[in-house]
This record gives sequence, C-alpha cells and structure tokens, in this order.
Amino acid sequence: SMGGLAALCGAMAVAQAQAPATGIVLGFKADVSAEGVPGNIQPDATLAPALQAMVRKRVAEWRYRVGSWQGKPVAGTVSQQIVAEAVPVANGGFALRIKSVMFPTVRADAKDAKDPKIRMLPPPYPAQLQVRGVQGVLVYAHGVDAEGKAVDIELVHPQPPDVDFKLLDRASRDAMAKWRLPPTKVGEELVACRMLTPITFSIDDVPPKAPDLSAYRASHPELCPSPPALLTDVAGTLL
Repeated sequence: SMGGLAALCGAMAVAQAQAPATGIVLGFKADVSAEGVPGNIQPDATLAPALQAMVRKRVAEWRYRVGSWQGKPVAGTVSQQIVAEAVPVANGGFALRIKSVMFPTVRADAKDAKDPKIRMLPPPYPAQLQVRGVQGVLVYAHGVDAEGKAVDIELVHPQPPDVDFKLLDRASRDAMAKWRLPPTKVGEELVACRMLTPITFSIDDVPPKAPDLSAYRASHPELCPSPPALLTDVAGTLL
C-alpha cells in the first residue's frame, strides 16, 4: 500500500552528523508508489504558501528507484530536504537553484517521536576528524530483536576501515547501541529481514556519495527492501 513502508524507511534513514545546511532548506515528505512516482507531497508547513506550491510541483516531476521484496517492487515513504540557493535572473529578480537533496538529521527521541519506542540519535562527530575535514559514509547490516535493538551488527562499507574510519565506526556503534527501531513491514505485513543502514559524517551541504552496494544486495536476499532513492538528477536545476 502507498506509504506502507513508512516505519521501515524511518528506521533506514541516513543518520547524519553534520554542520547545519548553509543554503535555503525546503523540507518535504512524500509517498512513493511501486512505480517510483511521488504522491501525497507534503512540504514543511512552516514554508510560505508560494514555496510549498513550488516544492509540490517540482517533486511531482521527480522519479525514484524503489526497493523490492521477494522479487516485487514495493512502495515507500521519503522525508527529505531540498537545499537551494538564491540566484539572480534576467528580469532583475531571483530564482532558487537546487544544490542537493538530502535526508534530514535523525533526532527522534522519546520526547518528540511519533512512536516513543523509536529512537535514532545520530552519533557524535569525533572532533579531531571534523577539524581535519574527514567525512564519509559507513554502511551497516544488522538485525532488529524483539525489543527493537540493533543486533548482529556488521560493517559492510568501508572494508577494511582505515584508522580514521575506525574512529567513525566506534562512534557509530556507540550510537546504534542506544537505538530503538520499529519492526520491518512490507505493506501491512511484518517481515524478518536484515536492515542495511548508512550513517553519514559530513561537514558541508553536499554529503559524501553513498557507495554502490547493488552487488552486496544481490548476494544477500535476506536484506530488507531499500528505501526509495532519487533517480532524477536535480542538482543545479531551478526549483
């Protein structure tokens, strides 16, 4: 069903430890059909009505790659942020140019989460690495036990980790030990699968590119369906 993977995609969202975005941030949520078409687009309610209309119109034109389960594509839900910048146009006014589309920082705890059992605080950014500009994406495969804890955690990428990434790995595992995750659903059906969770450490508006794990996914059918991924190349285009 549309939006049936909301809990799953929330659990698999990128946990980012990064400096605040310096551009104009336009948040939105959307359901993505099994065909990759976004619908029920809900811009951040704090945006001006004109900006909300722009976001709805633009996002409706995008297309996503959805995950699959047992050979069938599945619908999902995305919660993302468009980071844009104002650029002058010929008539003397301004337009908004998209810099990137990213996942927001995951900061759901028992105080503000819709489901108090869900908690995914991002790891602290090791100060010595942040000062040196070390950034990157770590990807973990893990199960979820009956209490919602991440178990059997395996670092999938990078392999092998260098000295810097070992520090990022330690910070990530410390954060994951405190996470409480929802059970995985495909539509309304609970399924037993292993999650593939990226954790991004970034110091600028455009986060490091996630690794291509298609070969790993293909050889591990026990993995949960991946959340929708934006296929449309929007960086540098006008909103």
